[in-house]
This record gives sequence, structure tokens and C-alpha cells, in this order.
Amino acid sequence: MKLLNRTGKITLPTRWQYWRVTLPLALLLIKSLKVTILLACPSALLLGELPQYKGRTIAPVMSATGADWLKRNERKRMELPDKVVDALGLQPGMTVADVGAGIGYFTWRMAKRVGLEGRVLAVDIQIEMLECLKVELRKRHINNVEAVLGTPTNPRLPPNSVDLALMVDVYHEFQHPEAMIAKIRDSLKKDGRMVLIEYRGEDPTVPIRSEHKMTTEQVLTEILPMGFQLKNKLDFLPWQHIFIFKKIQQVKPLSKTH
Repeated sequence: MKLLNRTGKITLPTRWQYWRVTLPLALLLIKSLKVTILLACPSALLLGELPQYKGRTIAPVMSATGADWLKRNERKRMELPDKVVDALGLQPGMTVADVGAGIGYFTWRMAKRVGLEGRVLAVDIQIEMLECLKVELRKRHINNVEAVLGTPTNPRLPPNSVDLALMVDVYHEFQHPEAMIAKIRDSLKKDGRMVLIEYRGEDPTVPIRSEHKMTTEQVLTEILPMGFQLKNKLDFLPWQHIFIFKKIQQVKPLSKTH
């Protein structure tokens, strides 16, 4: 960096002059970068400003740019998807929702169980994820899946139509948990079930960032007041627990806690 003095000669700046010029520019750049990131990914609220819900840090939504991670080789061994689908007790003709379907890792498995007389509503808030899902469905010649582009507050599921709604490592990323669960609850039939699968927050050996894990206490503290009762909890997966809820008819008003 060089400066022109009043006589027009080029002089090297002092340390104080250097920082006087560059520091404001650096601060402006950081501020501009932060705004740009927040506009590009508002749900993430990066740079240490992750949102909270009932004392839990809400994880940022996984970007579609990381879709390959959903196809990692060890996933079948650690998440036992076929055994999980067995445990759901799906029957031909059912309507099921895969909320936060991603590339459809569980979608196509459930589609085979409900058969051509049933259907799967595969919901995601990223159109890029749904495009990846469609590719996977075409590979397997699956025709009973409807891709649904949801929003951060609405999965856009038809009311009173869903027998089972599944969320695999998804709920902890809901930026508006109460709004989303209320809509999912509305979509369930009278005897409909909602299933959450989350990495165990109680287990420090599970190699997942803390904001992407949930303890049993956290799950029950958040979900039960939203109009659900725990029907069963399954713990046969190495790193995750499975919560099966049924909706109850009487719902107490939710608090304003976010």
C-alpha cells in the first residue's frame, strides 16, 4: 500500500495510517458478507446466531449441495432402513408422508410397502432435493410417489388424509417447529401416526454435531404439548432412537416460547 503526499510524491504509510484505511474496509466487508450469507440461507442464521426453541439450538437446514451424503455407503448399515420400514407397520393402500424426504432414501422403500393402491407424499422445501428424489424414483420405476414442495412453515399436505408421517433426522432442523407440526398434525387421519427418528443426544459417542441430535427429554418436551401422545419408542438402531406418536384430540394452547 502506498500513499501520495501533498507534494505528489509517493510515500509508504505509517502503521497507524495503514490500519486507519484498511480496518473500516475490512469491517464493511465482513458486514456485507454476513448480510449476503443470511439472505442466501436465512434459516441457518450463521456466524453464531442459530435460533433457539425451548432451550434447544435449532440446526440449520441441510443444503441440497450435500445430497451425496444422503447416499453414503455406511448409511444402510447404521440406519437399517428396511428394518425401520418393517417397524412402521405399513399396509397396502395407505397414504404416508415422508417429510424432509431429501433424495427419497426412505420414500421409495415406503412406496413399495403401500403398493400401487397407496401413495407416498414426499415433502421437501428445496426443489433441488425433489429433483434428486425424482431421479432415484425413475431408477426404481416407482410411480406412486407425489413430490410436494413445502415451505419452512407448511408441508402442504392435504388435511385428514395421512396414515403415517415420517421424519428421519428432520425435525431438529425445523426453523418453525410449532407451525410445521401443527400442519402435519392436521394432515393426519384420526388414528394417524407421526414418527420421528433422531440421533441420540444423550450419547456423546454418536459422531454428530450436538445441534443435529436430540435427547428423549427434548423430543417429549417439545412434541407432547403439540397434541400428541407417545405410542412407542424403539431403540434398535445403533445411533438413533425412533419415536412413534399418535395424535390426541384435545390440544392445549401452545406457549409463546420459541
